[in-house]
Amino acid sequence: MRRFGLGVFIFLVLPISGAMSEEGEDLQNLSGQVIPLVSIGQSSSFMAGGELFSSGNLTSRSDIQYTVQVKNQTGDPIIGSSLILVIEQILEVSGTRDATSRLDVQGYDGHTSENKPFFQVPTGSTDDLAPYGVSDPIQIRIRNPDLLRLAPPTFSIYGIRRTETKQIEDLREALIQKGILSPEEATDILGIPPTDNPN
Repeated sequence: MRRFGLGVFIFLVLPISGAMSEEGEDLQNLSGQVIPLVSIGQSSSFMAGGELFSSGNLTSRSDIQYTVQVKNQTGDPIIGSSLILVIEQILEVSGTRDATSRLDVQGYDGHTSENKPFFQVPTGSTDDLAPYGVSDPIQIRIRNPDLLRLAPPTFSIYGIRRTETKQIEDLREALIQKGILSPEEATDILGIPPTDNPN
């Protein structure tokens, strides 16, 4: 999911239903709790003009660029390395059909198991996306060789809320310390592997 020198990418296939972050935990669907803020070209919103809209009407373009940031509307930090933005679909207006397969989405970091492109969400110099914080921008460029009339993309956002993770880890340790569960049973039930503890 990370870029390396000379613009070389490692492309990953990420099964969202059981996706694993770098911390080894399942990703959660945070759509509706973490929302995309989308603009096109230099516009502040889709209806403010720019490349796609002309007098409020959709127009065809061969090359469209979106700028997307995500806003954390939860009260918890989101683990930055777990946060991804998935393009669910891009509809062709005339037929209301998903036209994503006919488009060339550029700059993505990988695909989900359903072959949907996703982008790692940058959080700048911080490890987490703070509550009510806004991510750094993602540039999404879409080539439209057939000049289809397109609606804006539909996005989903996945990641891990750090507070929920900490609560589960604390519960796991408490159950083990009280002898209610063995470390292996806690791992099977709660899905969190044992932590390294020298004691």
